[in-house]
Amino acid sequence: MGQSRDDGVSAAFAAFISAVVSIALTIAGTLVSLRSSASQTALFLVLTWLLITASIATGLVAVWLLADRIRKGVRDLAHLRDLEAYVPQLIRFRHRHDTFVISSDGNATLRISCDVESPNAAVVPWISFPMIAEVPPENPPWTSVSVFRVSVDGVESDPAIAFVRRERKIPADPTALDGRLVESGAVRVPVSLDPGRTRCSFTVELELCGAFGFVEREEKCYTDVSYVTESLEVTITGRDGLRISSSPYAQNRVEAQQLGMEMPDAPESQLQSRYCQTADGVRWKTAQAKLGYRYAIPVRGRS
Repeated sequence: MGQSRDDGVSAAFAAFISAVVSIALTIAGTLVSLRSSASQTALFLVLTWLLITASIATGLVAVWLLADRIRKGVRDLAHLRDLEAYVPQLIRFRHRHDTFVISSDGNATLRISCDVESPNAAVVPWISFPMIAEVPPENPPWTSVSVFRVSVDGVESDPAIAFVRRERKIPADPTALDGRLVESGAVRVPVSLDPGRTRCSFTVELELCGAFGFVEREEKCYTDVSYVTESLEVTITGRDGLRISSSPYAQNRVEAQQLGMEMPDAPESQLQSRYCQTADGVRWKTAQAKLGYRYAIPVRGRS
């Protein structure tokens, strides 16, 4: 529809220019054929004013076309913002599995594997989910989260553009994080769902640099539930001889809180902790994850 409108405007603009040129050539021909000097002068003056008027009109039409394209671009951007707001209602995670592998130096890899579906066969070009990391303030900015692989149904995409930075701040209670900063953003995955392709599977692999510097005392692995999720699984293990277990200092094995809030939800934490086990690492698997919740799993590593 928009393309047809643009084509119609372009055709009308071309017809306008053609008419102006035809009139100018006709007057020019008449001017040459006249023998009277006075008649030639008058007609030349008319031609000059006609050309000036045509130039102004052409400029106004060009400005109008440019403004129309800008308005269309703004509408498209607004559509993308609306899409980002409504995508959580259009997507369902059939299964999500987050796998953390932590090193004793505080670095870790995170692999997120998901099976997703658009039940209403909506057009969803991409989805995003939050990602946060707690890092020492002396670390170079925005080095905590690095995406090195994004694969959708076996098709690789550019990981360099997958992570979108959002905020780098000191939390409300800095003593709780030993003075560390929080870097947060979102990982975008081009799922490209439409009425002809309503399901896909994707894998994202990330490097979390310096986010687990206190793992030998206590660290937390975060999972945000931004979409309806039927099955959620989180596995946390160590590498290079680091043995991971649930933190003995935490009140619950899984700590739940609503996104955007820093107050824990005690009943939800107790419920989800029932599904968290420690055996050769920490594993939490649930079919009752709440939409709009952040879950943290406190762990400790021993070399």
